[in-house]
Amino acid sequence: LFAGLRLSGQSRDVKAGFYAVEPGTTAPALLGKLVRGEQSLISVTLIEGWTARQVLQALANTPELRDDLSVRNPAQATDAAMAEVMALIGRPGVHPEGRFFPDTYRVARRSPASGVLVAAARAMDERLAEVWAARDPSVPLKSPEEALILASIVEKETGLEADRGRIAGVFANRLRI
Repeated sequence: LFAGLRLSGQSRDVKAGFYAVEPGTTAPALLGKLVRGEQSLISVTLIEGWTARQVLQALANTPELRDDLSVRNPAQATDAAMAEVMALIGRPGVHPEGRFFPDTYRVARRSPASGVLVAAARAMDERLAEVWAARDPSVPLKSPEEALILASIVEKETGLEADRGRIAGVFANRLRI
């Protein structure tokens, strides 16, 4: 394999990482996988309704991730520790609750846990921007941030999707008053 790698002239193109090699994989196929960087991926699922601390706990419980968050007990992390995490992912001063989009993220083994948070925060920003752009202009909210806060409140008030519109309407009416 190494001789083939040198002879192919692609030795400088090999990407570091963790790779799954299936039985029967030929040397040229493996070489192609290494050069393309087709690493073995893991799935990390963030569940709708989780608090930021629950998200951190899920990441801490995923041994395939590299823990670069340095939060000793994520389930009971202090506000200061949470602020450090938000600064680490490039969002200093941003409150962490509601900032991570619930989804399944596919990442390479030994990826930093902060990378999952960055992806989840970016996904939430994108979804929030879509919802904000499509909002009813009569809703008395001034920013996407306010919409996120109201959505979190509505989520806490009801677990039933059918009731969310009615609950949101009650809050919108109170805001108008």
